[in-house]
Amino acid sequence: MSLEEWEITIQVERPVDFASLLHHGCDIKEYYESQDLIHYFNMLNGPTYENLVKHFWVRASVYDKHAAKLEESEKVLIDPSLKGKTIEEMRLESFVDTEIRSSIMGVPVFINQEIIAYVIGRASEGNFKDGLDNNKKSPWNDVVNETMINSKKKGSYSNLSMEKKMMLKIQNENQLPKG
Repeated sequence: MSLEEWEITIQVERPVDFASLLHHGCDIKEYYESQDLIHYFNMLNGPTYENLVKHFWVRASVYDKHAAKLEESEKVLIDPSLKGKTIEEMRLESFVDTEIRSSIMGVPVFINQEIIAYVIGRASEGNFKDGLDNNKKSPWNDVVNETMINSKKKGSYSNLSMEKKMMLKIQNENQLPKG
């Protein structure tokens, strides 16, 4: 798929002003400080260079195992004497991890999971727990309800405190954007 820079719309994250929220009686900064996420929000509140972002994404491609094998095959097609040679002998970079490759003003830029984790100040590894098939009978329901609405019974958005509503809004718009 081919894109032009003028076809791309950049979704700039909404800044979170914890000082203003505190002034209006919503002190939620401590929740994000305890999760070590203040650096992330400071980054979101910084500038966004939309032209550079568009320039990057128009030229971007995903480099994964398949792309590495394809690059190796193309090199052999161009020069059949390279058949059976190692990647180093072909003068190709060895595949380490899936990454997004592009260029900005002629400078090659590679982005992978490690770089993203470094920039937002988080660990690049984590765990994923699967198996909560029936979320209506999940053992976590009581914990979530007790934490969010101070009751073991299921509540609704209108039962949330102002702080919890604001944290849900921040989560949906800054941490898990859908745009």
